[in-house]
Amino acid sequence: MKQVPGEMAQLSVQLAKRGWYVWMDMPFSLLYAVRDALNEKRFEIVGRALMRYFKKEGRRIESTMRETFPNRGAILKSAFRADRRKDYALSVPVFLAQADGICSELLGVGFYSRRKGTPRTASAAARFRQTEIMSGLLEPLRVTGPLNALEDERHDYPDVLNRHEVLHGKSMGYATPLSSFRAFSLLAYVGSALVTAKEYVEFLEEQRATGCHSSTPSPEGSS
Repeated sequence: MKQVPGEMAQLSVQLAKRGWYVWMDMPFSLLYAVRDALNEKRFEIVGRALMRYFKKEGRRIESTMRETFPNRGAILKSAFRADRRKDYALSVPVFLAQADGICSELLGVGFYSRRKGTPRTASAAARFRQTEIMSGLLEPLRVTGPLNALEDERHDYPDVLNRHEVLHGKSMGYATPLSSFRAFSLLAYVGSALVTAKEYVEFLEEQRATGCHSSTPSPEGSS
């Protein structure tokens, strides 16, 4: 199990480089299968596997997201409804925008913002790196990828969804199931990983404030 945090960090970054993000409840069996396909550069298999997973778990994730962020409930409901109706021209930009808003709400900086070329989420999420597993899970916040690539970086990710091109009306071909599931995965990621990290840090701070010296549980990973 000591290898899990390092493997999680590497896999999370590999997925982010392909425009995919993990949901906290993803089973290790799926993640390891995806890792093997990534290492073999079988990206179509990766996409199909993750699309199947998010399609199967979509309503549960939607319910969790709407319960966790009730102020965004109506917008999320409309976005998920559009996705189920295959109206990807509407679901993709809303998923991307809401992921950015949730990230800003929890971290104080938007997911796509940069400072001197480095994602501002890198320093903002530093306070949440309380365990190796959590640090590995939050590793995508430290790197750039296709979704948050700037205009002059797009050539590095020619075949992957890009938020800038979608929201600024430069992409005409983004309205696909693959793009919608990728955007959905980002929304699920920020809405689960960051919430878990924030709650765990608050728990530790409460323990310190009350002078409790008992051992504290690590945030649960996938099973």
